[in-house]
Amino acid sequence: MVNPATDPVVVNDTTKLIKDISALYLSEKFSDITLTVGSEKIFAHKVILAARSEYFEGLLYDDGKEIEQPELEMSLDTSPAAFRNVLKFLYTGSITITPSDLDPTLELISLAHQCSLTDLELAVGNKIKSILNLKNICSVLNVANLYELTELRDACHSFMDQHASEIIDNDCFKDLSEKSLIKLLERDTFFAPEIDIFKSVAQWSRNNNNTSGLVVKCVRLSWLSVVDIVSTVWPSKLVDCEDLLQAIAEIVDVKPKVSNCRAKLVVDVNVATVDHKATVITGENTSYLLNGNRDVNKYSKCTVGNKDGFTIKFGFPVLINHINMRLWDNDFRFYRYYVEVSKDQKHWEKVINYELCACRSIQNLYFLDHVVQFVRIIGTHNTANNDFHLIYFEAYFKQNVPKILNGVVRPITNVATADKGAAVIEGINGGALLDGVTANYNNYTRHGIGSGSIVVQLAQPYILSSMKLLLWDQDTRTYKYYVETSVNKTEWTIVADHRNQESKSWQVLRFSERAVVFIRITGTSNTANNDFHLLHFECPSSDEAKTHQDALK
Repeated sequence: MVNPATDPVVVNDTTKLIKDISALYLSEKFSDITLTVGSEKIFAHKVILAARSEYFEGLLYDDGKEIEQPELEMSLDTSPAAFRNVLKFLYTGSITITPSDLDPTLELISLAHQCSLTDLELAVGNKIKSILNLKNICSVLNVANLYELTELRDACHSFMDQHASEIIDNDCFKDLSEKSLIKLLERDTFFAPEIDIFKSVAQWSRNNNNTSGLVVKCVRLSWLSVVDIVSTVWPSKLVDCEDLLQAIAEIVDVKPKVSNCRAKLVVDVNVATVDHKATVITGENTSYLLNGNRDVNKYSKCTVGNKDGFTIKFGFPVLINHINMRLWDNDFRFYRYYVEVSKDQKHWEKVINYELCACRSIQNLYFLDHVVQFVRIIGTHNTANNDFHLIYFEAYFKQNVPKILNGVVRPITNVATADKGAAVIEGINGGALLDGVTANYNNYTRHGIGSGSIVVQLAQPYILSSMKLLLWDQDTRTYKYYVETSVNKTEWTIVADHRNQESKSWQVLRFSERAVVFIRITGTSNTANNDFHLLHFECPSSDEAKTHQDALK
C-alpha cells in the first residue's frame, strides 16, 4: 500500500536540465575558455566539452587537472560554421543534418571524427551513404580517405564497384585524389574493361599533372591485349618500356601473371545464367544446365573421366565462393568428382575435391573467394554407369558463408534432411527417419537385430562432431546399438558405442570432428522384441546449433 508520507518520490527534471545546459551554447555566461577557429572567437565551458568528448578532455585537462588557459587556438582542419555545429551537438545532443548540402555535411563528419564523436560520425555517415550518387561519390570518397573514415570509404567502394564503367566515364573521376584513386584501382571488384580503365587513368594523369606513376602502376597491363599495349598504352608514354615488355610477356604466357583480373561482384545472385551471358562450352545435352531446371528427368551429362567435363564460361570475370548444383538422384547411386576454376581457361585451380567421397543429389559447395571466368566439373566415378549427370548448376558470391575445414563445410544446422539431398539407403521404411516428425510413433524406421543396419547417406561430405536420434520409447524397453561413419562406404569408424549400455529415448552423440558422408546405425539389442526402431535422426545435433546461436547473442 502506498504511503505518501514515507514513500520516496522521483522528481524528473530532465527536460529543464537539457534546456539549461543548451542555453550555455555560445554563451559568455559562466564561460571559462575562448576557442579561436580561424578569425572567430567562440565562448565555451571546459567541463561540458570534456564531459562530452575525449578529444576535448585531453585538450583541456592533464591527468584530470584543469589546464589554466583562458584562450585556445584550435588546430582542427575546419571552418567556424562546422565547429559551431559540433559545439551545438555537444551542448544540446542534437543538430540538423542536411545531407543534400554536401560540402558542409562532409566537413561535419570529418570534424566529428577529429573530435572522437563516434555517435555523430556514425549518424552523419549513415545519412551520406543514403544519398551516394555518380555526382557526389568521388568527393565523398576523397573525404573518407583523407580522414580514414573506414565505414564511409567501404560504402563508397561498394557503390563504385557496382557502377565502375559509369565512374570512369564521369567528370568527377578527374577529381579523385591520388590516394583515393590508388585504393580504388587496387580492388579486384572494381570491374570495367582494363583498357577503359587505362584511358581514364591516362586522362586523370594529364588533368592532375601527375607524374609519380603510382596510379598508372595500378592498371593491370597483363590483362590487356597486345594490340591494346601497342596501340594505346605505348603511345601514351605513361608506362616504362620495361613494364610494357613485362606485361606482354605475361599476356603471351611467357611469364606467369602477377595480378588478378578484375571481377564483377554480384552479391547473392546466381551469375551462371543466360541473362548474365553464361554459357556451357563442354558437356552433352547442356541446354537445361543454366536455365533454372529442377526436373530430374532433364539432365546434362559427360563421360566419367573426361578431362573437359562440364565447362561453364561466365559472361565476364566474376567473384564467387559458392556453387549449388544437383546430381541425378532418382536412385541410390553416388558420384565422385572435383571442381576447378580458371580466369583464362589455361591455368586451373582445384577448389573442391570429392574424388574420394561419395556424393548424391544437391551439392552445396563453398570455398575461398575466387576471381574466375571458367568453372570445370570433372566426374570421376558413378556407381551405376560411366556417365556423370547434372540437373542444374548455379554460382554465387555469398556474404555469409559457413565454416570450412580442409575444404569441407562444417554445418551448424541439420543436414540430414531430404531437402538437403540426404537419404536413408538401408533400413525398412527409411522415409520416416528424416522428415523431422517426432510425434508419430506408428511411423518409424527399423532393421532386424542381427540382420542389417540403418544407413543414412548425406548429399556430400560434411565436417561433423555430433548427431541426435530418437529411439522408440512408448514403453519401458531399452536398446543397445553402435554408430559408424564413413566417407566412401568402405572404411568405417565407430563414433558411438552403446553395445554395453541400456539406452532409451533421445540420444545426443558427440565425437571427434571428422568428415562424414555415411552414418550406419546398428542395433544389437531390444528388450521387447527383435527389431531396432528409430523415429528421428539429425546431424549435427540441434543441441549444438542452439549452443552456437546462444554464443552469437
